Amino acid sequence: MIGFEMARGKSLLIASCTLIISVAFCGLAFASGGGDGGSGGSVANLLYRILNFVLMIIILVVVIRKTPVKEFFSNRKEEIRKKLEDLKRDKETAESRCNELEKKFKEFELQKKEIIEQFKAEGTLEKERIIAEAGERATQILAQADLTIEREIEAAKNRLTQDVVEMAATRAEEIIAGQIQDSDQDHFVNEFIESVEKLH
Repeated sequence: MIGFEMARGKSLLIASCTLIISVAFCGLAFASGGGDGGSGGSVANLLYRILNFVLMIIILVVVIRKTPVKEFFSNRKEEIRKKLEDLKRDKETAESRCNELEKKFKEFELQKKEIIEQFKAEGTLEKERIIAEAGERATQILAQADLTIEREIEAAKNRLTQDVVEMAATRAEEIIAGQIQDSDQDHFVNEFIESVEKLH
């Protein structure tokens, strides 16, 4: 790249010198023509123009020979080839990286699907477990409620029976008290005393 810059600077310098010399010769040819419009001035003018053209051709030939045009194009070709190789290598690296990223993305998608399926399965199991626990708890509550109801019914029956017995005893006492006379009471007392004496 540095050789190319040096060759380019050299070529520009030679081209500039050629241009300056050509302008100078044109100026001399124009000045030597005079202003009389004679035929001698026209011939001199023509000679100066021919000389100017020949000098310009010679300078151009020298400049082209001195300038490493072939080397310039071969160096440029080599630079372009290296750049193409670098670009090809970069492209292959980028494609490899892209394929790697696509592979990782597909793996990530599969993992995401697996995780979602796992969460769904766990959620279904948890739902079933909660429903089963709720069913068991409801069964226990119903059983406990049935037991409590049975106990309450039994207690109510016992209270009712006791009340009926008490009421029957009271009524019987009232009936017996109304039917027993004083002589019957004496008779019961005597029988009781006799039974007690027999026991002793």
